[in-house]
Amino acid sequence: MATTNENGSEKKKRDVKIEFMISPVLQQTEKKMSEAQQIQLDVIAKTNFNLFNGEEISAWLKQNYKMWRAVLLPLDFISLRDMANGNWHADTLYIYPEEGYQFKLEEIMKEQFHADETQWLDRDSVMDILGTTEIEDTSYIILSAWWD
Repeated sequence: MATTNENGSEKKKRDVKIEFMISPVLQQTEKKMSEAQQIQLDVIAKTNFNLFNGEEISAWLKQNYKMWRAVLLPLDFISLRDMANGNWHADTLYIYPEEGYQFKLEEIMKEQFHADETQWLDRDSVMDILGTTEIEDTSYIILSAWWD
């Protein structure tokens, strides 16, 4: 069978088998932040005292979500006294880092966010806190950053 192209010349139509080759593309699984974690980051963003700049810390944590699994800024009972007035008495941020980011997170909390003290919770404490015995034998599981 002949076909006519744009300039009027005839060409034979050949049987053409079209094959699509899709190269495998390695895709990184996008971590999705839970709603509970987002709420905690919002609380952190609204917390400011002394050198603890919650808005700045929360924004940085959101931008660097790949470096950590979970963060928490827990209250103590003194907060019940003053929460109606808008005071959130919390001075310690806990970070559960992703593997390989432990020391970078500690450095950032000290140098960029001026934490007065950082320490790593020991394995036994972490197993108790997280309610699991499936913690590898390491000393760098949960980072505690404290501001005075």
